[in-house]
Amino acid sequence: MIDFKKSLHIVVFTLVVSGCSLQTSVPAASKYMLNVNVKSEVVANSNFSEKVLRIGQMESSAILNTRSIYYDTDEGRSYSYTKARWMESIPKQLTSLMMLSVTKTEIFKDVLPSRSLAKNDLILESSIYTFAQTIHEDGTSTLQITMKVRLVEQYSRKIIVSKLFEFKEDGVNGDSEGVVAGYNMLTTKLLEDINKWLEVSSQE
Repeated sequence: MIDFKKSLHIVVFTLVVSGCSLQTSVPAASKYMLNVNVKSEVVANSNFSEKVLRIGQMESSAILNTRSIYYDTDEGRSYSYTKARWMESIPKQLTSLMMLSVTKTEIFKDVLPSRSLAKNDLILESSIYTFAQTIHEDGTSTLQITMKVRLVEQYSRKIIVSKLFEFKEDGVNGDSEGVVAGYNMLTTKLLEDINKWLEVSSQE
């Protein structure tokens, strides 16, 4: 007579062992961070030299707040790389990079993170509209970054200046290595242009 309880235990044990074997055989996903080299030159005669700037929390879509690296196709379908991820979400990375690059210009007396308890005079608000890769049928891809930035007076809430920044790069290799290299290049241009815009705004 068959011992059904014993047979069931053997089946369950076999499935558990098999599952563990499958999990350990899957290679770990590569993790990336944006790597930029922004030329942040010190700005002289800034009208904001006595003002403290706070970098506000960056607004973006829910997708960009994850660590997945997404891409679209020409047909409008969206996917994520299975073996590549960001170490931090795009808004977090861009906020940190922006804070460092703006600080180096010395346009402002100081630059604070959003959660700082110190008092500030101005706020730099940012909204990411596009941070996307589109892979085409020939294997190449197009990258696009679109961001709106506003310099706001803390107490009156008046917008001092605002600007929409748009960057696009065609012919990027349609793989994770190519897309990260392309994003590094576009992010460098973005941060440098924001610094130039703040410099001009500080002298008007």
